[in-house]
Amino acid sequence: MPIAREKPVAHDEWKFIADYPVTTYANGIQAGDRVRLRKQLVIRDHQGKATGIVHEAGEEWTVLSGTADEPDLIWLRQPDGDRHTWDVPSFLEWFEVVTPTSRIS
Repeated sequence: MPIAREKPVAHDEWKFIADYPVTTYANGIQAGDRVRLRKQLVIRDHQGKATGIVHEAGEEWTVLSGTADEPDLIWLRQPDGDRHTWDVPSFLEWFEVVTPTSRIS
């Protein structure tokens, strides 16, 4: 299902994303890879305040296809099914690959 995502340039504009053609990200992570969270992740709002949502180390997430407009954002499916984005440069600091796509049958 396509999602509306706030454009990083202007906080008052939204962009509809319907096409996810990126299957391999710049750091080699591929859509379909299963990844594991290396450390606890506390979700914070735009003001840096904790929201009460915490993802524990060891949770497994799934890498999704990404959008060509934002190739430095890795799209993920969280264990609860929600989508989440992560920036390519810090991804491997926070996640490790558990099952690469090539091993999924």
